[in-house]
Formats: sequence, C-alpha cells, structure tokens
Amino acid sequence: MELTADRAEEILARFAARRVLVVGDMTVDEHRIGSATRISREAPVPVIEQSGHMYLPGAAANLAFNVRALGADVSVAGLVGDDDMAARLRAMLDSAGVHTAGLIAEPARPTSVKLRVWAGGDRQHQHQQVARIDMVNRDPVSEVSQQELILYLEGAVPEYDGVLISDYESGVVDAPVLESLLPLAARHGKFVGADSHGQLHRFRGVDALTPNQPEAEAELGRSLQEPGELLDGGAELLRELDCRRLLITLGAMGMAVFDNEGEARAIPARPVAGVADTTGAGDTVAGVFTLSLLAGATSAEAAAIANLAGAIVVTKLGAATTSPDEILARLIEEAPAEG
Repeated sequence: MELTADRAEEILARFAARRVLVVGDMTVDEHRIGSATRISREAPVPVIEQSGHMYLPGAAANLAFNVRALGADVSVAGLVGDDDMAARLRAMLDSAGVHTAGLIAEPARPTSVKLRVWAGGDRQHQHQQVARIDMVNRDPVSEVSQQELILYLEGAVPEYDGVLISDYESGVVDAPVLESLLPLAARHGKFVGADSHGQLHRFRGVDALTPNQPEAEAELGRSLQEPGELLDGGAELLRELDCRRLLITLGAMGMAVFDNEGEARAIPARPVAGVADTTGAGDTVAGVFTLSLLAGATSAEAAAIANLAGAIVVTKLGAATTSPDEILARLIEEAPAEG
C-alpha cells in the first residue's frame, strides 16, 4: 500500500511524544571547505584556499542530533575525552536540546574527530570531498569508564520509550555494555534498535536492525547484488538474528525491509537532484525508521518515511538533519497530480 500524505502526517506528528536514548560511539565531524585554485610547487596536489570551517556532531552524536531534529526528546550515552573537542560536542548537543548527562569523560582517551576536506574550482559552487582524516581511538574502553556507563544506563533506560544503539566499532559498544544493556531493556519492555557497522549477531533479538548492504553481506558471507539474492538473504538474516524488523540500505538503489510478520520488499530510491554528501545518511535513516516504528508505523510505512528522509539529507553538506515538515513536504511534492 502506498504511503499517503495523511498517514505520513499522522505518524510524523507522534515523533514529538517519543523519548529515545542513543547509546554508542561519539564523534566530532570537522569540515574544511575551500577552492582548489592552483597546483602546489611541492607536490602534484591542489592547493585549497579555505573559505569555510564548521563542526557537526558525528557517529552516534549525529544520530542523536537527527532524532532530536525530528522532534523527539533525546539523550546520549557514550564516551568522550576531557578535551576541547568534548566541550565542543557537548555544546553542540546542548544547544540542540539533546541531554548529555550520559557522556562519560575518559581523560586518557581523546574525543574522536573525523576531518573532511571539501574543494571546488575557483568558479564552481559545487564542492567535492577530496580528503578525510580520522583521529579515532579504538583502544578498549577502561573498566572504570565501562562501569560508569553501565551504571548510567541502568538508571536511564527505564525512563525512555526506546534505545537506539549506534556502533561505529570504536570500542563503546563492547560485550560488557551489550550484556548489561540488552537484558535491561528487555526487562523493562523497551524498544531496541541497532545501527552497527559490523558483527550484527551481537544484536540478536532486538526490535530493529538497520545495516547497509556490505554489512549485511559480511554477516551472511555472500553477495546480495541481485534482487532474488537480496530478498532471500534479508529473510535469512532476519531469521538468524531473531529480530522483529530488518532494514537494509542499498545506497543509490534504495532499501529493502523485512519483518517477522512476512513483510519482504525492495523500496526504490527516491529521485535526488544534486547529491552533495552521503555522510551520515545512514544515521538519518536509522533514526527516522526507529521513530516511525515507535510512533505506530508498520515496517513498510517506516521504511517509506526513512527513504524520504534519506533522499533529503544527501542533498546537504555534512552530517545533515531533516524535520517532519520537510519530510511531509517532500512526500506531497512527489505525489502524482489528481485528474
């Protein structure tokens, strides 16, 4: 059944009543933007004259930023350093209305930063990403910080409608945290969604998983390139992981959604005019899919709304967000004219 504007509006209106706890790897995304005006004399590389510089929440912090932009009440739980970047991240989240009491400071572990460099020609407005430098500490989390995080979760989880785990494989979503968090959420009857970059079997039994195609292929150990392979593989992954819903994002090909009530369908990508940046689009999709389910949407409805949101954010530079009004306007704009 096609998602109607009236039904989408009904679901989107419920976002503001939802409370979500985002748990995972916190990052600052740094963007330096400029024009490539000449070739360096020192090496065959362009010299970029900077014209813009900005910071945005990244990884799990971006997911929280997205969920908050959609109207929900949001808190974050994870690790940062005791440094300037941690202060910057807290300030960005606080200013957006995201609660940061669950950010645990570990002085010996610098806050993760991902720097992206963008360049256009001296007469071009369109910019392209020309370099990315990751400053990410992937060492095991200290036992002290781990226990402090678990203690926070024990008090926080009962207060939220759902928990959304964002795993960028930087150490926060480790075995002790999951072994505490998943049973805790189950005891309190809380919805659990997981957006993980690997080892999906760790999230067995959750309410929703949102891997991309390579992550799903890695878990299954085979390709999902053909439509038949995708539908068979998604159904198998749903069974193996014993989760209620599975959304596989396919980049420019759209996404596929599966649930334990027999839903299994591929959803074509929405038309996009001028892709600026795919950074963080997966976070947007995971956040919208989760909120839609918490708002009473079916799996197919939640996937359709998430598909719309993904098409919006890839037209914006950096880890961008969207809003319920913007999603609804996009749906109405694309609706076929009557008569």
